[in-house]
Amino acid sequence: MMGTFWAWHYQSLIPFWKLSLEGRKKIPWNRPVVLVANHRSLIDILALYKLRRPFKWTSKSENFKLPFIGMVLSLTNSIRIRRESMRSGMHFLSHAETEMKKGSSILLFPEGTRSKTTEMRSFKEGAFQLAKKTGSGIIPVVHIGSEKTFNRGSWVLKGKAHIHIRVLDEIPADEVGKLEVKVLIALVNQRMEEGIARLELENKGE
Repeated sequence: MMGTFWAWHYQSLIPFWKLSLEGRKKIPWNRPVVLVANHRSLIDILALYKLRRPFKWTSKSENFKLPFIGMVLSLTNSIRIRRESMRSGMHFLSHAETEMKKGSSILLFPEGTRSKTTEMRSFKEGAFQLAKKTGSGIIPVVHIGSEKTFNRGSWVLKGKAHIHIRVLDEIPADEVGKLEVKVLIALVNQRMEEGIARLELENKGE
């Protein structure tokens, strides 16, 4: 849980960031799952440690060189993805599968990179292939507010931000196994879009 400690430490240094979390108990302790979250800011990596469940990140190799975030990723032995290499994609699946066999859940951003707006990008197949290959359930996690922490491409603070995280219901392993990858992607995308829309409506005016 070293990553959780350092993530909490960095979060606590920014007193005008508020983090709220709902649904943590939906993430099991006794079996691994594939967690998928929307991606609005580099701060997502620190904020999502509020889940306080054992999981491994998958993150592009460039993020391991970033201040603060890179250290947290390294301390937790997160899985590096080199996006320019097809071989890296196969290595990611193999590494992630090995970690899941050890009992660790895996958390991914299915968009692959941060969205330039509050709209999600198209999902890549990696997370869904992993869930099917390992016979695991998929738990979507949605959040809003992290885009208000920093300007994109800058470490200059924007001011107050309320990052609200919500864990959605699991898509169980048997359902994951029955659905084709494209159908599964569409289902998860729809649930996450609806979840984000509800959060935006509930937090309107903040």
